[in-house]
Amino acid sequence: MQPDEKTKSQDLPATIADEIRSLVTRGIFAPGLQLRQGDLATRFGASRVPVREALKLLTAEGVVAHDPNRGFFVTSLSSNEARQLYRMRHLLETEVLSTVAWPSAEALSDFTAQVDKLEKQMKAGNWGEWAVEHRYFYLSIFDLSPQKVLVQEVQRLLRMTDRYRSLGLDDAAHTNVNCERHMVKALAARDRARLVRVFEEDRARIETRMIRSLEARGM
Repeated sequence: MQPDEKTKSQDLPATIADEIRSLVTRGIFAPGLQLRQGDLATRFGASRVPVREALKLLTAEGVVAHDPNRGFFVTSLSSNEARQLYRMRHLLETEVLSTVAWPSAEALSDFTAQVDKLEKQMKAGNWGEWAVEHRYFYLSIFDLSPQKVLVQEVQRLLRMTDRYRSLGLDDAAHTNVNCERHMVKALAARDRARLVRVFEEDRARIETRMIRSLEARGM
C-alpha cells in the first residue's frame, strides 16, 4: 500500500464519523435510530471495518450508544442529561470567551460574513446547514482563546450535544442571529464584559427552552 493510500485508509473511520455526526446534527439521523453497519457501508461506499471503527469513535464521544445484543443507535435524548451537558458547556464556554484574544480586522470581517450567512440560511429555512454553520461560528471564536485544553473540551461537549441541536430548531420563531451580531460588535469594541453577558443571556434562554421542550415530550 502506498503512503497516501495508507493515510487515506487510516483517516476513513474519522471521515465517516464526521459524516454521521453531521447527519445527527442535521436531524437526519434521529435520536434512537439504529445505525446498521451494512446500510452505512453502502451509504459511504466503504467496507464494514471503517464503519465499525467510526461507530466506536462516536460511541466514545457519547453521540452513539452500543448495545452488544442489538447494535449501535443514535443516543436517545434525556432532559437530565441535557441539563448536565449544557450546564458544563455554559461554564466552560464562558471561561473560554473570557480569555479570547481580540481578533484582527480581517477576522472580524469573516465573523460578520458568517453571521450574514447564518441569517440567509435561517430565512431560507435551511436549518441543517444553519446548525453546522452556527457551530462553526462559535468554534471560530472559541479558537481565539489560548486555553486550548478547555477549547478541546468544549469541542467534545459540542459533539455530545449534536443530537439535541435539531430539537432546538423545532421552534424556529425563537431562532435569530441577534446574539451573534452583538458578539461580533463586542469583539470589535474589545468589550469583554459585553461579550460574555450577551453570550450568557442567550445560552440561558436556549437551555431553558431546550429543557422545557424535552420535559414536554416526557424525556
